[in-house]
Amino acid sequence: MMGRIVFLLLLVPAGIALQAQEIPLESCRQLPIVKAAVGKHQLQFLLDTGAATTLLNLKSFSSADATEITMESWNGTVAAKGRRITLSKLAVGEHELENLSLLAVDLTPLERSCQRRVDGVLGADLIARLGLTIDLKNHIGILEGQARSPEARLSELMQQQAACEQAFNRSDEKAFAECLDPDIVLLTSKGDYRGRKSVMKHFKESYFGQDPPVQVSLTPRARRAIGPVIWMEYDMSVTFRGQVMKTRGTALYQKTGDRWLMSNMNYSVAQAEK
Repeated sequence: MMGRIVFLLLLVPAGIALQAQEIPLESCRQLPIVKAAVGKHQLQFLLDTGAATTLLNLKSFSSADATEITMESWNGTVAAKGRRITLSKLAVGEHELENLSLLAVDLTPLERSCQRRVDGVLGADLIARLGLTIDLKNHIGILEGQARSPEARLSELMQQQAACEQAFNRSDEKAFAECLDPDIVLLTSKGDYRGRKSVMKHFKESYFGQDPPVQVSLTPRARRAIGPVIWMEYDMSVTFRGQVMKTRGTALYQKTGDRWLMSNMNYSVAQAEK
């Protein structure tokens, strides 16, 4: 299976640009503040690239599971309050970080300076892991591509694929063409087709406009999200001229804007039944 994945990834054009996401920033005395989600709560974090590690505000996480700790300073142990907090998930925009163990301290002086609630300081450690670039001039944070968890990306693909199946089954050429990458490669036992125009010509001549209509249904056997690419192994049922053909194949999808476009597909007929 992994061999197939590697082979199909070689068919993806090099240098696919991952879609960046822009996040609006607020400010605290010219320092940027970004909103983040922790569970169901929307929190505000000061962005500080000069801070090596991320800190939480003890007041904002007083009810969280925590263990009291001692804190060290340059002249020894001090009596400052601090707790080690475990966050199952922290999300900025569509990017998520899981299972974070962070230090929570009293940030009341920082809140007074900002004159607003501050739930934590996002340090260089998590800024780097999020792939966040801070654009102070335009008051935005720019998140690198490959957003969202693999599960969320797979769910998004399946929703879009269902709509594409419906477009195919009603011979909606315009809608179905929008499901295909401009440089799609389709490999079949009847021949190879390269490019959206060639693939659509094949489908139009072979399947669209039939009476009764051709009905296609894809059932995933295995799926793997790898960055901006999703690989799928599937079973496909094709009802065509009174026969039900069972096929099996693989498909490759890549994210372009907010759409998952099919960039490679291959299949072979496994069996036909009446």
